[in-house]
Amino acid sequence: MPNQPLNHTHYAIATGCCFIVFCIAVLFTFGIAELQFGSQVNPASVDAIDGGSKVSVSLRGGIKEILADTGVRGKASLVITLLFTLSVALFPVAVSMLALVFSSVLVVAVHFSVPGNGSDPSLFAVFATLVSVFVCYLIFSVLQQLAHRRRVGRFFKNYVPSNLTDYYLQNPEGMEAVSESRELTILFCDIKRFTSISETLEPDRLRDWLNAYFDIVSQIIHQHGGTVDKYMGDSVMAFWGAPWASDTHATDALYASRKIQQEVAVLSQQMQTIGLPAITIGIGISTGFANVGHMGSKHHMTYTAVGDPVNTANRLQRCTGYYDLALVVSEATVEKVPKYLFRELDTVHVKGRQRFVRLFEPVCPIEDASPQLLKRLQLHRKAMQFYRRGMWHEAEALFGKLGRDDLVEREFYQKYVDRIQKIKSTRPKDERAHIVDLTRQIG
Repeated sequence: MPNQPLNHTHYAIATGCCFIVFCIAVLFTFGIAELQFGSQVNPASVDAIDGGSKVSVSLRGGIKEILADTGVRGKASLVITLLFTLSVALFPVAVSMLALVFSSVLVVAVHFSVPGNGSDPSLFAVFATLVSVFVCYLIFSVLQQLAHRRRVGRFFKNYVPSNLTDYYLQNPEGMEAVSESRELTILFCDIKRFTSISETLEPDRLRDWLNAYFDIVSQIIHQHGGTVDKYMGDSVMAFWGAPWASDTHATDALYASRKIQQEVAVLSQQMQTIGLPAITIGIGISTGFANVGHMGSKHHMTYTAVGDPVNTANRLQRCTGYYDLALVVSEATVEKVPKYLFRELDTVHVKGRQRFVRLFEPVCPIEDASPQLLKRLQLHRKAMQFYRRGMWHEAEALFGKLGRDDLVEREFYQKYVDRIQKIKSTRPKDERAHIVDLTRQIG
């Protein structure tokens, strides 16, 4: 056990406890106090009844006569040893153990060097005192160090993902492992228009505003088994599937994102009531194989994930602003959550990725869908099939019908109608005309 220095309060408590034990032991060592068992009780005694029998502590008179006894000279020498033992309360455990051994040897040497001292009970009383002093100090030191470790553990849990700490406590061999390739689901959550909002707030109010947002997002991620990777300005990166392997990482990430939307909406209303800006977020989710583990340099390491799904999730989060939506997920994530309904948004080309990305918007669990919603989603899928195949007239007609039937989504579907009309006038035979190049709009 590593030795931790005690502070002044702990010094006082440890010394006080040892001093009390020492004083009580001295009374019995010198015969000033005696334990008596039976029915006869000394008038100057304190009684305790235990199971019908009386145990009394008697205080003897004639202290001068006791101290003048020949054997007491040896006992007086033992007091010096006890005082020396008492001082170990000011030292670490390792030093106090050496002091205990030295004191025990000194007790024997002093006791038997005095004529008239034999193997009387006072010798065993002194040994008991030495052990009692050390045990009291040892227990107190252990409790103090455990409390210190708990405080440090709570402190560093704010900087290290809590589920990573729990994982290493149960799997200590994993601390030596290098990063590995594993299927993960990555989430990026960002506050929209954060730059303009930050210009209007004082630094202290901006800090409190951000911390409230980070607290809610991080708590929900933890509740759904995710790992918060890092905070980047107003953005939160998290992933599922590590350090604990999971077959439901995509589902957990999706439900966490929906919960984040709900809780941040409540927080946004609370912020506005106290004069702070509303919080509007965008979330991007992607699933795929990434390298996850400890990465960095010999000076600083961090537990993180890198790879294509990380970059994709970051780009999808930026796409939420382009489509004016709160949540966009990748096709790989959709395939991992078969019991959920999604609406296809687009096929896009984003910066840093050669392959195109199909975007989807989560709608609701299948069991929660009404017949009307299922019919609309079926019509939407048909329109998207026409759109991808370059059947512009059929796609335009269906998108127009969807927009007319749903006033809430009219603006959403009007974008497709306008895009199709532009495509027909410019490049109707281009097989990739339906793919949207967002490398400039969102980076």
